[in-house]
Amino acid sequence: MKIDRREQLKAKKQAYVQDEIIASAVVLFAERGFRAVTIDDVASNLGYTKSVVYYYFDSKNEILWQIFNRIYDSYFAMISSVVAKGLPPELALRELLKGHALLVMERRDWTAIYNREESELDEKQLKLHIQRRREYDATITGVYKDGVKSGVFRDIPPNIAIAGFLGMCNSLYRWYNEQGPIPASEIAEYYVDILASGYMATQKATKLVANKTIARKTAMRVIKATTA
Repeated sequence: MKIDRREQLKAKKQAYVQDEIIASAVVLFAERGFRAVTIDDVASNLGYTKSVVYYYFDSKNEILWQIFNRIYDSYFAMISSVVAKGLPPELALRELLKGHALLVMERRDWTAIYNREESELDEKQLKLHIQRRREYDATITGVYKDGVKSGVFRDIPPNIAIAGFLGMCNSLYRWYNEQGPIPASEIAEYYVDILASGYMATQKATKLVANKTIARKTAMRVIKATTA
């Protein structure tokens, strides 16, 4: 029992120090960029020597990969919890976009690294990273497709819709300030409202969308007629 207790305490200490090192790296990588930060920087930021960092991590790349894994786990947990609720498409997409936007703001430094530093991953890591992103996007795309089938979403290419939705949400890490006058939860709601309803007054937006749809279909008919 004593040995087990000692091992438990050792494991807790190791996990604590690893978390500290990763947290230090997140701040520095987000602020300066991965290449501009050294292991010495990460260590001195905590009052450690670089030998302490090397005891827990083989390289700076390993720290970066742990950051990617942990932020991915956060996004995956969010999306999985929403999908598990079995909500209708209009509610599911709203929760997914709100959850995504909130994570971007609440874990801003982590998300900045996730979006900026993928070129620093090795070949194997990058392959898995791309696969994960595709699976994540595919889950949201599936919800959008369900909404199109049920008539609640506009029938536009899902990949374009999702790229636009996530691109808008991902930009939050560039300007969101937690000390600002509007809380993250409120900003997320504004974003979802804009994405769900557009930015024009309802009647004008409906008329504009209808006119553009007619124009697009007319253009497609003309193209088909001239190429037949």
